[in-house]
Amino acid sequence: MERKNIAERMSQSLPKWFKDYDDRWHYVTGVGLECLYRASKVLKRDDLKKWVEDKYDSFFDDEGNIRGFDYEEFSMDQISPGKLFFDLYDEFGDEKYKRNMDLFMKMLLNQPRTPSGGFWHKKIYPNQMWLDGLYMQGQFYIRYQRAYGDLKKCLDDELMQFELIYSKTKRDDGLLIHAWDESRTMAWCDKETGLSKCVWGRALGWYLMALVDALDFIPIEKEYLGYRERLISIADKLVDPLISVQDESGMWWQVMDRPNEGENYLESSSSSMFVYFLSKMARKGYAPKEKREEICQSALKGYNGIIDLKVYEDEDGLLHLRDICRGAGLGKYYPECPFRDGTFEYYTEREPRVVDNLQGVGPFILACLEIEKSGEMDR
Repeated sequence: MERKNIAERMSQSLPKWFKDYDDRWHYVTGVGLECLYRASKVLKRDDLKKWVEDKYDSFFDDEGNIRGFDYEEFSMDQISPGKLFFDLYDEFGDEKYKRNMDLFMKMLLNQPRTPSGGFWHKKIYPNQMWLDGLYMQGQFYIRYQRAYGDLKKCLDDELMQFELIYSKTKRDDGLLIHAWDESRTMAWCDKETGLSKCVWGRALGWYLMALVDALDFIPIEKEYLGYRERLISIADKLVDPLISVQDESGMWWQVMDRPNEGENYLESSSSSMFVYFLSKMARKGYAPKEKREEICQSALKGYNGIIDLKVYEDEDGLLHLRDICRGAGLGKYYPECPFRDGTFEYYTEREPRVVDNLQGVGPFILACLEIEKSGEMDR
């Protein structure tokens, strides 16, 4: 496939097939719209930006409340779509954006915590931290407190969140396990460590994106450099383990450390997240100089692998992305849900592979922008 302008072509395609997607207030929808909004600004496409803005307006009722948002769920996932409210409030000044940002912040500050101080992923998941949660709330927490609150107090808390889950989920090979139950009571966890069983690609992808995106909102002034250095230190430590399990194709496996085993497969959303992370690490200068060439090569290899194996064009010229894990979690998230035990078979067989899930398409657009704008395609 022609490599030119893949980010713009996928960005143009998304609104045309989005009509078939469940556009409710949900982190999956929010990820796709947030990434498309970011792309519209880089690509200077006001038509795409306006489309995202209109979609966000459709989430509100006549009183400016978000349809489908439930404060009492204390769900990290429900915060993530609110990241775009900062931009919408700056542009339009509509108080409904600020009022709902305040509500999300109130919820986060009252979020239940594990004994070590980590945010529960959701109220229905007591004493559990999931890698996913850092992406869902991290950027929002920092950006809100930078604009309206106590940024240093926030960073003390948020850096603790990043470091706590890193220390608890890190394996000897440097990769991170999906989740940790501090109470060690859940049926899916190891009774000694509290850890779930597998290194799930997208969970690590969320965490890595959270690291480099949080840095965008931490000031570069001297008083904040210590916070920045702590996040960069974690990110640097994850680069080598990530590259070590990259497949020859350039992509990464759904269960990252068990290639070619059973029904395991090369998964598109995590691979896109990793390309984004690696490319941004190099472009922003977060990685040591001596490692940047290797990192760029790994990112470019991943980018090419995704396009060669997972991107296709339909008869109308629209681009699509296949082999995206629809979703994965642990335990039950509604009474009728089968128990999600976190085994290898669960991730590789019981969660379906889908096409054009926004958890894959959104990060893929960002990954393409990073590659295209950093000049790595010319290597």
